[in-house]
Amino acid sequence: MKERLKVTHIEVEKLRPNPWNPNRMSDEMFHKLKEYVKREGMVEPIVVRPQADGFEILGGYHRWLICKELGYGSVPCVVVELDDRRARILSVNLNELKGQSLPHLLAELIHDLSKGVTLEDLETQLPYSTAELKDSLELLKLPDGLDAWLEEEAERQERERPVILSFVVEDAEPIEKALEEASRKHATSLTRGRALVEIARAYLEGGDAK
Repeated sequence: MKERLKVTHIEVEKLRPNPWNPNRMSDEMFHKLKEYVKREGMVEPIVVRPQADGFEILGGYHRWLICKELGYGSVPCVVVELDDRRARILSVNLNELKGQSLPHLLAELIHDLSKGVTLEDLETQLPYSTAELKDSLELLKLPDGLDAWLEEEAERQERERPVILSFVVEDAEPIEKALEEASRKHATSLTRGRALVEIARAYLEGGDAK
């Protein structure tokens, strides 16, 4: 069983950003996050690892930056002991492994939250503009079943999104020949993508592309 992680407060000045962080935030979203921290405080700890000169931030860079601007002396942190490779992997996962709100359920939640307040007031409390809040509420006006279809369609498009493969120049010729051969042997005309699928399937089955 994994050891339970402990939250500890570390001085803001002892933390520093990592040099590889690919995460970027718009000025508008940064402002919203800053206002949120002002209202609620630091409810989510920053993930760091020890370094010779302090602690390196693996997750929570923008919150750390905001805390510096707001004059925090220390911030809650989770300290992990990781080598460079695992630290980079964790950093990417912390940024990318997040769920996505279902549009209709989000619209219902926004509708509940908007009772008794204006959308302009709600905008200051949520990471959405007034226009985005209005667009979300419009979903509640759709005919029954249409919103579910839209969600299913969005999920289908996500499953069927194209995959882009890249090759070095010297590998292009044999790949082109293999695609042409697979297409030629097939009874019906194949797209290049479909031909590649047939080649892969034939390889897995231990035979030739049909």
